[in-house]
Amino acid sequence: MSARYMYDLIVLGSGAGGSVAANQAVSEGKRVAVFEPGDIGGECPNWACVPTKALLHGAKMYTMAQEASDYSIKAKKKPELDYKKLQRYKDLVVSRTGTAEGETALTEDGIAVYRKEARFINPHEVTAGGRRYSAAKILIATGTHNFIPPISGLEEAGYDTFFEAVNYQAAPKSIFIVGGGPIGCEFAHLFASLGSKVHLAETMPRLLPAEDTEVGELVRAVFEEDGVNVATEAKVTGVVKKGGRKLVHYESGGDNTEHTVTVDTLLLATGKRPNTDIGLENAGVDYDKHRIKVNQHMQTSASNIYAAGDVVGPFQFTHTASYQSRIAAHNMFHTKRKSIARYNAIPRCVFVTPEVATVGATEAELEKKGVKYRTGAATIDALGRANTDDQQTGFVKVLADKNNVIRGASIVSPRAGEMVHELTLAINAGVTATTLARTVHAFPTYSEAVKMACALME
Repeated sequence: MSARYMYDLIVLGSGAGGSVAANQAVSEGKRVAVFEPGDIGGECPNWACVPTKALLHGAKMYTMAQEASDYSIKAKKKPELDYKKLQRYKDLVVSRTGTAEGETALTEDGIAVYRKEARFINPHEVTAGGRRYSAAKILIATGTHNFIPPISGLEEAGYDTFFEAVNYQAAPKSIFIVGGGPIGCEFAHLFASLGSKVHLAETMPRLLPAEDTEVGELVRAVFEEDGVNVATEAKVTGVVKKGGRKLVHYESGGDNTEHTVTVDTLLLATGKRPNTDIGLENAGVDYDKHRIKVNQHMQTSASNIYAAGDVVGPFQFTHTASYQSRIAAHNMFHTKRKSIARYNAIPRCVFVTPEVATVGATEAELEKKGVKYRTGAATIDALGRANTDDQQTGFVKVLADKNNVIRGASIVSPRAGEMVHELTLAINAGVTATTLARTVHAFPTYSEAVKMACALME
């Protein structure tokens, strides 16, 4: 460590984008400090990925219990939902991630932890709690905050985000969800499964608009079959508080016809914005309203400052943050053989039922780049495993370029989140559809649909 600085590395944020680099640096003998004003571990294990998946697991068990009589299981009375017990299960799951011991784990590894917000004074110094701290390198992993759209009457009527939704003590009788991306869709599925009347509004022409058309269309069809009222090309024009409920006014379908629904709960899932109010101007770090700007080495416009995780993008996933954090940690302290961040094979999952998993390019992205491609698609209803599991809804679609190299894939199927990794590896390694088509897949499995889709492009 240079005698000029207190630390070799200061990390702003203890989520995956920060903690991976902190641990990697300290393992190489670097002196490291982490500044975290919020929960150790960041958003994912405390408020987002982990608790929502625990709640979704409980909802799946509730659905299975309701359908058990179809599969020879008899019960003397109808299954009842104990939402408070589900919350206790969720809390147990969160505790098992180790977040409660997160600070201890960091300090035991030799990392100094400051439970304070840090702001830049200059490229090598931050201030926190009235004190100055300096480092040779600084990593920004401050994450994001919820974007709250300017909707008339919103503040007066009141609203929730996922921070509140994961801690509800009862499933709402009715809920209006603004935003049909991954977060909105997961909560729509959760509450619909638990018996809530769900309204879901998305501004784009389909749900999950970042994915291929078939994905959003199938998710919508499943939602509507489950009783969800889905509105696309929708704009919420106002919210009015009426007693203990909310009147939500919205337009949909591009026809400017106004609709009004009365609900108990309003949930915003309208995207996120980076946490950049940390004095970046003092450090010479370039950024905009969407992200901190970095190069392929995760380096910002200030040569000693790097950034990783949701504050950077292009994806807001824990696995992307971990990946970026490893690259940043390597490049900070290893001037030779720099690591490069590549995003052509980052899996994207949405944990509805059936699951959604995609990787690589979409058709729209390939068309925009002028890439000639072919598609192979197989529905899961022909699979032996789908037959035994009584699952008929879903598909696998694979995109391959003129050389038959796989460039993208979309899966809607039970276990899609596990199936996608075969295709992720294929894209990462430049494997052809022919290779996957000629790879033996175990019977009966859902992964056979990958083989079937690729076989159509041999």
